[in-house]
Amino acid sequence: MKKLFMYIIGVFLTGFVSCSQKELIAHYERPEWLKGNVWEILEQRGDFTHFLRGAELAGFREVLDGKTITTVFAPSNEAFQRYLSLHNATTIEQIPLKELKKLIGYHLVYYSYDRFRLQNYQPNGSEHIEPNFAGLYYKHRTRSQDTISVDLDKTDGKSKKVYHKDRFLPVLSNTHFQTKGIDPAANYDYFFGSARWKGADGFNVANAGVVEYAIPADNGYLYIVDQVLEPLNTVYETLSAQTAFSDFVAIYDRYRNFTYDEQTSRDYAAAGDSLYVLNHGNLPAIASEWTSYGLTGSFDYFDLGGLSYRAFNVFAPSNQSLQAFFNTYFAAHYRSLQEVDLLPLSLLINNHVYQGSVVFPSEIGKNPDIKTSYGTPIAFNPNTDVLAKAIASNGAFYGLNKVLVPDLFNSVTGAALRNPKYKIFMYMLYNSGLYQTLSSRDIEFTLFIPTDEAILNTLYGDSYIFWSEGNPLVFGDEAVLVENSEGIRVPLSQRQQELFVSNHVAYGKISSLQDKKVYRTRNPFSYIYTQNGDVYSMSAYNAQQGIAATNISGSWYNGYSYEPSESLLAENGTIKFTLLGAESASNPLHNYAEFSKLLVRAGLLQTGNSLSFLFGNRFLLFAPDNQTVLKGLQDGLIPTNNAALAEYLKAYFVSVADNSLSDYPFPGFGVQGTWNTALRTGYNVYRQLTLVDNGSSLLLRDGDNTTIPITNVLPKVFADGAVYPIQTLLKK
Repeated sequence: MKKLFMYIIGVFLTGFVSCSQKELIAHYERPEWLKGNVWEILEQRGDFTHFLRGAELAGFREVLDGKTITTVFAPSNEAFQRYLSLHNATTIEQIPLKELKKLIGYHLVYYSYDRFRLQNYQPNGSEHIEPNFAGLYYKHRTRSQDTISVDLDKTDGKSKKVYHKDRFLPVLSNTHFQTKGIDPAANYDYFFGSARWKGADGFNVANAGVVEYAIPADNGYLYIVDQVLEPLNTVYETLSAQTAFSDFVAIYDRYRNFTYDEQTSRDYAAAGDSLYVLNHGNLPAIASEWTSYGLTGSFDYFDLGGLSYRAFNVFAPSNQSLQAFFNTYFAAHYRSLQEVDLLPLSLLINNHVYQGSVVFPSEIGKNPDIKTSYGTPIAFNPNTDVLAKAIASNGAFYGLNKVLVPDLFNSVTGAALRNPKYKIFMYMLYNSGLYQTLSSRDIEFTLFIPTDEAILNTLYGDSYIFWSEGNPLVFGDEAVLVENSEGIRVPLSQRQQELFVSNHVAYGKISSLQDKKVYRTRNPFSYIYTQNGDVYSMSAYNAQQGIAATNISGSWYNGYSYEPSESLLAENGTIKFTLLGAESASNPLHNYAEFSKLLVRAGLLQTGNSLSFLFGNRFLLFAPDNQTVLKGLQDGLIPTNNAALAEYLKAYFVSVADNSLSDYPFPGFGVQGTWNTALRTGYNVYRQLTLVDNGSSLLLRDGDNTTIPITNVLPKVFADGAVYPIQTLLKK
């Protein structure tokens, strides 16, 4: 019985193992719907001999033969024959090997993409789908690339070996156009020709329609296309081939530079060689095959999402339109466009490039995201203003019959950008970032633009200002310098340049310098005065030295520009220090020398501890003049006891910070109210003064309602406060 039981179990296990083996074999057998690798499928079909022969000659058979995962776009023999005829060839062997590698490689995309993933590629995977970006990740890395080239670097006179990364292939899906809400056929055909759109239910691949989608293979997916895919060049190369836009390219090439690529040199350079990437300084990197904003040293699959989405859209003006622009804006000061300084040209060029999603004609003037780097909309008529256009491997190109003039050239900054005699100030405008602020259409300004000569004669702090041109072929090598305490010239910091420029920026339109008026500058607690045809910075006013200024003619849409005979500087001196020398006739506060003596007698101007009761805050000083103080002493209106005098004098000081003032009071400014003085009368209680702005004058009102007019003289403003003249004493 036992033997019988063991026999039955043995038969059962034998059958079980046999069945399991069959199931395992069935599981790992090639499904019937897989027909082999891409090479085998195309070979079996028999209509792709040109393409297969080209792949073999170009060294890509292993890619098709299953050695790697890939997506292949294969043109039929008929499509290839049309291509050969168009290029004056009869056989694939007549195509130079270098060109053949580039051509066949453009049909081979890295990684395996089915139809859905090409229609709506989502780089972050199915768990992080971005509905608002459906179809907008539109281009994919291919195996097509140019060979290493050698270019001359004019900045140092040396030849550089330039490495060219793989081209990207645009796959323009119906989903892409649906997301943008624009007609796919009209926008695709705008670039590729009438009736070329075949992607109503899928997509077009660059210049080709898809005949058969996503044929599964062992090593990826195969797509049959109706055209040979013409390898697309970068926007820069596309532009360079257009003679009508050679001036735009020539301007671009003035910023041409070469960046050493350490990673690429390690991976691809011959022993002892260095490989470089071609860039164009601070201009958008339209020569970069990877649309990576000029980033170098990255591994090959760096930021595939960004590379798939980003595009350089270049709206290049024609030679004729650039010449017309030169005649209007520069001809009075330069002999040719190539002589114009690099800074204004860079601002001009940047106004003609949009970096973001690839731009189609139906979006121009309608998509609010399509704007310049200065925030202004890019608008033109795609039907009447465009002389040439193309989709490139890293973006799109529109050749225009007009220049998109940046607002900067017609705002109050216009004169600085147009005339080279204002070069240093122009660079300070740029370095500080204020060139964009001053092109606002919502705020009116008056800009005082000193010449280079005036700036170089400016004592800024303890040093004169110097200018270094650096390498004239390298934009960004220029520098504004000052000498440090050791006599070494060092760059003026961005913040220092901003403060300098801001002292030359007045809010509002100053149409005349004759009137006695005060204007806020962009620096807080800093002002510009005008009277009798002169302009006064705070430093100049304290020295009673008016600065002549000439109106710079031009139609500046947001204000006026003037050329002052010297730089407008803030007053670096302090009231505390200046009062100590007030007895000197040349001292700016000489009219308050007697008040200064009272402060000294009361012990409030001690060296190293001057006006310590103000705790270092900015302050307003309502100062009685010499005659008023002398008469007050004679009439016994001023305490004689030094301690009492010290307390009394504090009533003339108002702390700006403690009273939350953001501005000094001037007639018409509306800065008024009841404020605590520095005189404490109890616990957290202070003697108060009320200032009233009557529009044309200011007056003080004491606690007992005594009215004290403020003399109709503009106050003197220092680094630590402002001094207002009065001719009536406060009561003891």
